[in-house]
Amino acid sequence: MDDTDDFGVPLNIMGRHPEDFFSILGRIVALAATLENKILVFYQYLVGRRQDRYTELAVGQLIAKALEQLHRLPPADGELAKEWLLEAKEITEKRNDYVHNMWPAQGDGRLFGWRVPRKRNAQAAITTEGTLEEMRDDLGRLIALLRVNRLNRILGLVSGGQHLDG
Repeated sequence: MDDTDDFGVPLNIMGRHPEDFFSILGRIVALAATLENKILVFYQYLVGRRQDRYTELAVGQLIAKALEQLHRLPPADGELAKEWLLEAKEITEKRNDYVHNMWPAQGDGRLFGWRVPRKRNAQAAITTEGTLEEMRDDLGRLIALLRVNRLNRILGLVSGGQHLDG
């Protein structure tokens, strides 16, 4: 029996996961980075700032700041942007679980991730359980947020700067 996976990772580190796990995980990571960039761009346009501003903020901070500034948009546009931002908040929080958890393989095939909490005095580890199908659903949620027609509509709400006049 080989004691490494197909990429040379020793099995005593994570066990043996199906390749779909890593394929989906990689896509979640890559698409979440793209989404984070689009949220940054949305916020920069929303508040009328240059492309080199707010780049130090975490995505959660950008979303919170953008939600606070949606009053700059007409009400219907603000609602559309709010829906997109809240969906983005939910999936980027889920992305954090995927990225920061350790994922020891489980004998029954379910996914189990855990990590030590970063907050001082936390009582327990942060855990995530699920299935590959749920992971695929999360990937689908990211794809939906980045679909060109939807993304262009969202960025179009702010890119012209018309909301900054007056």
